[in-house]
Amino acid sequence: MTRRERVMAAVRGAPVDRVPVSLWLHNFATENSAETLAAETLRLARRFEWDFLKPQSRAQCFAEMWGLRYAPSRERATPYTVTRAPLATAADLRRLEPADARTGALGEQLQALQAIRKAMGAETPIIWTVFSPLMVLPYLLVGGRTTALPLMRSEPAAMDHALDAMAVTLGDYARAAVEAGADGLFYATNMATRELSSAAECRRFQRPYDLRILRSVETAPFNVLHVCGPEVLFDEFADYPATVLSWATVPGNPSLADGHRRTGRAVLGGLPAKPVVAGLPPSEVEARGRRAIAEMRGRFLLLGPDCSIDPDTPEAVMDAASAAAR
Repeated sequence: MTRRERVMAAVRGAPVDRVPVSLWLHNFATENSAETLAAETLRLARRFEWDFLKPQSRAQCFAEMWGLRYAPSRERATPYTVTRAPLATAADLRRLEPADARTGALGEQLQALQAIRKAMGAETPIIWTVFSPLMVLPYLLVGGRTTALPLMRSEPAAMDHALDAMAVTLGDYARAAVEAGADGLFYATNMATRELSSAAECRRFQRPYDLRILRSVETAPFNVLHVCGPEVLFDEFADYPATVLSWATVPGNPSLADGHRRTGRAVLGGLPAKPVVAGLPPSEVEARGRRAIAEMRGRFLLLGPDCSIDPDTPEAVMDAASAAAR
């Protein structure tokens, strides 16, 4: 099978010659321009010959559209440093307006995507990262989540205004990414855990904006929904319009097989992520991958990490992930 044939068969649950596999990780020193992000993505793709690519856009690129400022890192495994978070109050949320998704930091990401697609050709599927508005908002607020959660509960109208502005922008960005060559989104949220949100809050502040963005690209063949964290509110996402679901298979979350049974969708996972994967012996990583393949009987599975892996993960560990499938 070609990479595209293999991936799309796995998404449908059709037989595959082997389970498709991929990994993704930040390189904080190379994510600060379209050129270096594309170059690092292509270096990894050629070195590890992954079946699909999830280029690792810098996490703060979405918040940059509304005034986040930071000092970039020059070290592979050292993150950026925030120098200005632009929002602090409900009044600040009410002033947020949609941004032009084809300019600024997001326009730069689209340039990287176009360069990656041109270099890789048509046979390698690419999923492009988009954060949920509720995930973006803490990046903008002084105090992050410790400010966002009380505002969500005390100022719902102001929260709705800000989330709506971001959803307009991110919906436009999602469409632009598919037009630029992505086969779909890697659509992520890290706010849908029992520690952070109730099911009612998830439906109120997450679902309407998520669905607006996902429905803008629901005809794309390879949309992945990633619900990040322990004890996620899994059932709140079971009917989202995505072809593949991704979450951490940790205590309090469903197993891969259970998630597939509850949704009917293909699943992406089976491999450990940061902060543990870099310190595991390659044999353990390969064994975990093989257990995931056995659990899913080789169907409806794309082998990948629970979340991104450590930037300094040894190459032998990444090779072991591929060896599990091959």
